[in-house]
Amino acid sequence: MSDPAEPASIYHLFLDIDEVPVTASALRLLISDEAHEPEIRKLAREVLAALDELPDDQGMLTVSLAPQQMKITHSAVRLLLNDLQREQASEREVLRGILEKLPDEHTMRAIVLE
Repeated sequence: MSDPAEPASIYHLFLDIDEVPVTASALRLLISDEAHEPEIRKLAREVLAALDELPDDQGMLTVSLAPQQMKITHSAVRLLLNDLQREQASEREVLRGILEKLPDEHTMRAIVLE
């Protein structure tokens, strides 16, 4: 059994500078879609706040995510990808790139939101 005082494992998501606004858009869309779910909105806002940090010298932003934040980010990016049309191919490519940086669907399903 794990120690309740032990911090949750952290996942580091590395985003290119052009992936940051797309990720932020996905999270904002999720917040507006989940207006009735305060915990989801809270987690999404926490990730949005982390996206406001400055990228490093190579133009990469490292976002530290708790498992629940990672699940919310994955859900937001997946939902936006599914909503976009063919005409938005460049944005869809960016979203696919972000999803490739996150753990797989089975890992995401195993994370429980409290």
